[in-house]
Amino acid sequence: MEFFKKHPIFFSGIGLCSISLLVGLVFSILAALELGDASKKYQKADRLFSRLMASNPSPVAENVESSDFNVMELSDKLQSMRDELERGTEVEASLDGVRVMAGIQQYISKFKALANENMGDNGPAPIEIPDDFAFGFDRFKLETTVPEKTEEIMLLDKQRDILDYLMTELFATNPQGIVAVARESAKVLRAEDEEVFSNDPSIFDISSSVTSKVEGAIDTIAFQITFSGKTNSLRDYLNRLAEFDRPIVVRSINVSRPNESVKTNTKEKKNDKLVALFGKEVESLQAEQRKEPVVTENVSEFTLTLEYIEIILPEDIAQSDSTEGESI
Repeated sequence: MEFFKKHPIFFSGIGLCSISLLVGLVFSILAALELGDASKKYQKADRLFSRLMASNPSPVAENVESSDFNVMELSDKLQSMRDELERGTEVEASLDGVRVMAGIQQYISKFKALANENMGDNGPAPIEIPDDFAFGFDRFKLETTVPEKTEEIMLLDKQRDILDYLMTELFATNPQGIVAVARESAKVLRAEDEEVFSNDPSIFDISSSVTSKVEGAIDTIAFQITFSGKTNSLRDYLNRLAEFDRPIVVRSINVSRPNESVKTNTKEKKNDKLVALFGKEVESLQAEQRKEPVVTENVSEFTLTLEYIEIILPEDIAQSDSTEGESI
């Protein structure tokens, strides 16, 4: 202690130097940390720069030419897809409600008559249909009230025209019977309408996983047809639709095979002498004969979900918007 008192200046200098050393160490550590962060940022920027240089994104003439070529190829591909989907006869819908209702009644009567008068390879071969069948228009087989909205009238006329084509092609394949024909509702259903339309077998909703509808690009009108017959009827029908006279695509096919009609020998052979002579052997043979079926027909039931495709072009959207603006 006495030594400290004798040399105060010396120890003060030592203290200041120690404090300066500690401060210097702290600043050195902070500087080292900042240097590490800066080094990482530099390395990241350097890697990004190297990638950009490798990709050569500069708008030189070669890159611009390549980009233009890619755009042209994509445009041609899009146009070819549109042409493929748009080929076939386009449906022109009527706005005359009375005419549309009359057309639906004529459509129902027409195919009822054709079903009864159908001719097969070996003469008359009526196509079986359920009683009071309306070929997709159960609601209108008795009702002739004209819908109020023009959108519903137009869609009903489109559906009638498309179903007329689908039924004509199906009748040409000589199916054994037509079990059901369903379509999407042409009317926008309200809560009070749902119960009524849920009991209508000619109305169905296509699953979102099945439809090819794309909002703002592709619109569709869906149908579901169930008919019975042999496999060649289905094959012939699909081949006819594949000719694409109308832009109609098959979205799904379900096949069910009802119990095959069989002919079983149930006549008892009443030969008491044989039974008496051979006993159980004859009885066993007769039992096996009764069990063996003879298949006389192999008819399947086919359910097809189909969609009529309508391409929505940008100019159509612009025209629709301008029409709505004028009507407002």
